[in-house]
Amino acid sequence: MKTSDAFKSVPLSAEEAELEPEDQEKLTEQRKFPWHSKFGIRKNIRSLETEFNTFRGLNPVKIFISGPPASGKTYYASELAKYYNIPRVHVQ
Repeated sequence: MKTSDAFKSVPLSAEEAELEPEDQEKLTEQRKFPWHSKFGIRKNIRSLETEFNTFRGLNPVKIFISGPPASGKTYYASELAKYYNIPRVHVQ
């Protein structure tokens, strides 16, 4: 496998090589590939999760169903879980 040209450093032209060292560094920095997650997904998973949820407008929703025995709590909880495709947690 070969690296894409986008990841390779671009050499300075003859005109750019004559610039001051500080200006050469600035040019080199500007040409570097703009990493979104430079240290990988594993180290940035929380920020990626936040960005993903914010971009798509996803907010956590928790529904607590309570009531007297035989009032249909389990039935309606199951129906809501199926309709919204969300997990149903049953605690005894």
